[in-house]
Amino acid sequence: MDTAIVILLRVGVLLSIAIIIAGTAITFVHHSDYFSSSPRATHFPNAISEVVAGVRGGSGPAIMMAGLLVLIATPVARVALSIVIFVIERDRLYAAITTAVFLILMIAFAVGRASA
Repeated sequence: MDTAIVILLRVGVLLSIAIIIAGTAITFVHHSDYFSSSPRATHFPNAISEVVAGVRGGSGPAIMMAGLLVLIATPVARVALSIVIFVIERDRLYAAITTAVFLILMIAFAVGRASA
């Protein structure tokens, strides 16, 4: 159980770091003037549809935002994995508690999205 969770967290964090670094590199390649002058305002996508469209278009800021979304999704995936593990182990109490935590997270994301 612990090994699977550790692997999930490590992979999630390392993947998000790699994505953010790639997005940063792409941003500097496309805007080399950032090295010699103060950066101008850059639009960072603030909706998942904008992130997806930006990643498809090779936008550096959108790729960086995708990396941040992977970082945010990593602990949520950990909770989901814990539910699966508790169900496999037939630990009903912890499966129920973890499911409640997961539902609270999903409600918080939905409410946060609705108020944005």
